[in-house]
Formats: sequence, structure tokens, C-alpha cells
Amino acid sequence: MLFVVLAAGVIGLAAIAFLRSASHRQTLKKVWARAATLMAGLMMKRLINWPFDWILYPAMMLWLGNLAGGLVMIALSVPLNVCVIYAYDWAQTDWLLIETLKKFRDSSQKSGWRRHIASLMEKSDIIFFFVLCWDDPITVVLYFRHGSFNGMTGRDWKIFFAATVVANLYWIAGVAVLLEGVKSFF
Repeated sequence: MLFVVLAAGVIGLAAIAFLRSASHRQTLKKVWARAATLMAGLMMKRLINWPFDWILYPAMMLWLGNLAGGLVMIALSVPLNVCVIYAYDWAQTDWLLIETLKKFRDSSQKSGWRRHIASLMEKSDIIFFFVLCWDDPITVVLYFRHGSFNGMTGRDWKIFFAATVVANLYWIAGVAVLLEGVKSFF
């Protein structure tokens, strides 16, 4: 117990000394601002996606069936995702952490575990494509496009439509299984 109290005291004193330095205060302000931007962006993305994924998607699939409902939802997801991408480009703020991931991948100063993760990100684009599709087609196209906040090229549109289909197939399969499970109880 005494060790914990002493350790907490040492950490507290180190934090006070750290915060007294003007340069560290600026660094801390930047970190907090970055964290706030990231949280706001991720919350906005979730607020948009949650009703779409958990209310509209199952409702359409119940109403129209798995195939027709899934196709309608793919068509509805395209303009929604395009609007989010244009808002991301317009704001020119990395509120989805994508540009940070790209900088990490492209950085020449990598050592230890960072080097291994970056090499996986560089060498297995197809695997990374499918992993990112699990999250969102927006994430996929923003990660794989060249440049930052610079609009969509023909290549980006191809990636976007491929990611939209794959991500929606994931979601259609998941919602279909969920709906069948719920239907089996009634």
C-alpha cells in the first residue's frame, strides 16, 4: 500500500513539473485538441451510422426481404457516405484518424512494433481493404486514396463502390442472421 501511495506521489510531482513547462502545456493543449476533434468526429460518424445500421437496415430487410432490402440499403448508403466524404474534405480536419494512419504507414522513422505494423499495412492492401470494410466504406476510400482532403479521383470512386458493396454484404449477412434468429423465437 505504501508503495502505491509513493508511486502516485512521484507520478503526481512529475505531472506538475511537466505541466509547469510552457512547451509541455502547448503539447498537452494540442493533444487535448486532437483528442476532442477525434471524439467529435467519431461520435458524429456513429450518430449518422447508428440509426441507418440498426433501425433502417433491419426495417428495410423485414419489409422487402433480405435481397431487395439489402439492395435498397446499398443504394441508400452511397449518397450518405458521399456526403460524409465531402464533409470530411470540406472541413479539412482529420476527425476520423485516417490521415494519421496514412502518415504512420508512410513514415520513414519506424522502429520495433511500429515497423511491423507499418509493414503489414503496406504489404497487404487487399487484407487491409477487407478489414476496413468491416468498419465503413468511408474509412476504406479515405485510407486508400492518394493525398488528403483532395476530392475523389476515378480510382477513388472504384474503391468506394467496391468497399460499399463489400461492407454492405457484411452488414446484409449480419442483419439477415440476426433477423432470422429473432424470427425463430416468434
